[in-house]
Amino acid sequence: MELSQALPNTHTRQPPGMTWDDYQAWQHWIKGPGQAWPQYAYDVELFTQGLLPGETDPAMLKLWARNTAKRIDAVGLRAGAFTLFEARRFTGWSAIAQLKGYEMLWRFSFPALPLAGLIIVTERIEDTIRASAATQGVRTWVVGEDFTP
Repeated sequence: MELSQALPNTHTRQPPGMTWDDYQAWQHWIKGPGQAWPQYAYDVELFTQGLLPGETDPAMLKLWARNTAKRIDAVGLRAGAFTLFEARRFTGWSAIAQLKGYEMLWRFSFPALPLAGLIIVTERIEDTIRASAATQGVRTWVVGEDFTP
């Protein structure tokens, strides 16, 4: 999905690209604290700058770029800035690295668009993973908790 195709925060159907398990946490977010973001774009592509070796056909290069792009679960738009979301039913260590990688790729893919933050939406996360996320500038929200945007 393109950022220009963002949906209103009232859209509660399973987003494209989000697994059913991860959607279990996301649906709580979107009906609760997620209402603070008026719009969300889902399955947003971030390009990795890689080229197909030896290929010069523009159509093939475009296809290669789309097939190798990384995809963010959700991007929220609020007050002219964007927030990257990773939805996980059960959050492990990889969610932190994934969001930090998306943060870097965001700056390549959308250099003119301000990034407001990174948030993991989850049903469960270990305290050590949560603490590590906080030190990396990644906020976490667990279903049922209060959240101040």
